Amino acid sequence: MKRFFVLVLALGFVFAGCAKKEEQKGQYLVKINGIAITKEDLKKEVEALPPFAQKMFEGEEGIARLIDELIKKELLYQEAKKKGLDRDAGYLKKVADSQKLILISALLEKEIEDKARLSDKDVRDFYEKNKADFMVQGKTIEFEKIRDMLAQRLTAQKQKEVFDGYVENLKKSYKIDVNKEAIAGLSKKEEPKKEDVKKEEPKK
Repeated sequence: MKRFFVLVLALGFVFAGCAKKEEQKGQYLVKINGIAITKEDLKKEVEALPPFAQKMFEGEEGIARLIDELIKKELLYQEAKKKGLDRDAGYLKKVADSQKLILISALLEKEIEDKARLSDKDVRDFYEKNKADFMVQGKTIEFEKIRDMLAQRLTAQKQKEVFDGYVENLKKSYKIDVNKEAIAGLSKKEEPKKEDVKKEEPKK
């Protein structure tokens, strides 16, 4: 059962592109109520999976297993739409939240990650200027042994620096209205209304 859910999660990220309409070009492998899965779709699905999952779908049995999983997902998807769950308020809220996160991720990739990339020369220059910090028992650690670790650390620092600067510029260009009174009230406990407080009757 655990393996099944791992598989569903792995396929969930790439399944969106596999279901095509009947008029799709190319020989179909399976059709579910007119929705086709082609050989090209199957190839894309496998390529999009992480390496450990790709091995699960090698050979004739593996391909048959993958097709079966895609059929299951398409059946469940169509059944969910049939029941109107795609119009459910909770579902639409999750879709909106997901879209927001995807847009933010795309923005960060464009504005932060690309601008925070470091070359091998940048990493080596930092190493050369700070060799004293990379000494163990009086010996300097070779650059090749710590290059990857150093690159990750410097990249993270650069990304934070670029991110902080980018957000500060956004704050200056957007109108932000902070309701300090309402925020301050969040930490205060509401006192019960008088009518809600029942007086204890004196014990006889």
